[in-house]
Amino acid sequence: MDFYICITPFFPSTDSWRGAYVYDQVKAIQRNSNYKIIVLKPGNEDYVIDGVSVYGFRVKSTRSFLFEGLYDSYNAKQFIARVKELGIELNNITFVHCHTAHFSAYGLALKRYNTDIKVLVQYHDLDPFTIRNGILSNCYINSNYRARSAMKLLRQVDLHVCISEPCRDNLLAFPKARKEEIDHKYLSVLKTIKGIRPLDSNNNIYILNNGVDVSIFRPNDEKKQTDTFRIGCIANFVELKGHMVLLRAFDILIKKGYHNMRLSLLGTGPTRKECEEFVQQNDLTEYVEWPKEVSHECLVDYYNTLNLYAMPSSFEGFGCVYTEAAACGVPFIGCYYNGAAECIEPTERDKWLIKPGDYVKLAEIIESYHTNRNKHHLCKPYDINILIADFLKYLKNI
Repeated sequence: MDFYICITPFFPSTDSWRGAYVYDQVKAIQRNSNYKIIVLKPGNEDYVIDGVSVYGFRVKSTRSFLFEGLYDSYNAKQFIARVKELGIELNNITFVHCHTAHFSAYGLALKRYNTDIKVLVQYHDLDPFTIRNGILSNCYINSNYRARSAMKLLRQVDLHVCISEPCRDNLLAFPKARKEEIDHKYLSVLKTIKGIRPLDSNNNIYILNNGVDVSIFRPNDEKKQTDTFRIGCIANFVELKGHMVLLRAFDILIKKGYHNMRLSLLGTGPTRKECEEFVQQNDLTEYVEWPKEVSHECLVDYYNTLNLYAMPSSFEGFGCVYTEAAACGVPFIGCYYNGAAECIEPTERDKWLIKPGDYVKLAEIIESYHTNRNKHHLCKPYDINILIADFLKYLKNI
């Protein structure tokens, strides 16, 4: 039996649904291939979830990503021992799919024992090297060490998997940024990195957008409320997600007299208090809802209560929430030059996309849809089975 090994820092368990996008991908690979899928993630817990075997492995690391990669050699040896302990025959491993740049160290360790293994590394962010992470991300010594150790690994992998075109563009531009990049923190860290040669543009790169399980996420018009127009957003409350941009746009519309509108903000995080204060100060309390978080498979009911999905995120690799909403028949609004923007029909992008921070334009787009119910057409598939089937065909040729 040929093994397909997935190595990821995040994967759902009975206690947490974090890493649902990786779970969806693994399940789709399982459905569309004959590979024996094994998931390994840091930790001590071994479990099975929905037919997927997940095994923990020990990782030695520093705090807050300080000198990330420092223990790669040690961790790789421990990882190999763990794989052998699980009884996985190294000669039977076909692919090792590593999520995040530094996890490629584990795939490359396996490849040293079996050179026929193909090592894939997938990037889920517009910061493909995760160089923004950590309290000392702007420290010259730390950022350069981390970048060099990651680049050394990435020059050896067989396939780079990017969740969007912007993600690919930042990967190839590193240690600079793509021309459209505006995230101040990312640009600030890049300024500290010196003397690193970019990846060769001829490297094997595949764009694999985050897919949607359409057997779960599908329209249900019975959930819609006829007397209100509901705008929803599912996101961690952090600045880059654009909650304040959305609230300012919503405030414009309420003050224009659209009192049948409701804004539903689902999530937790450090900027939520600021958002709650804005709602109170601008007399929006009766118009803004704060639903409790629900498990991933229950989100379909939430999407189906919405008329419109809006997340004006300024730094988004793709965002499964956009296409999950679309799969439920709910149009979405985002920002130019972010991942899911590439899925909107090019001739319609001005109807659904804004420049980051442009809450006036956001209010105009919401108002236009509220009044005209403009059609929302996508130009790329989002069914995860279609995306993964094409991906598996591509893998046969690398």
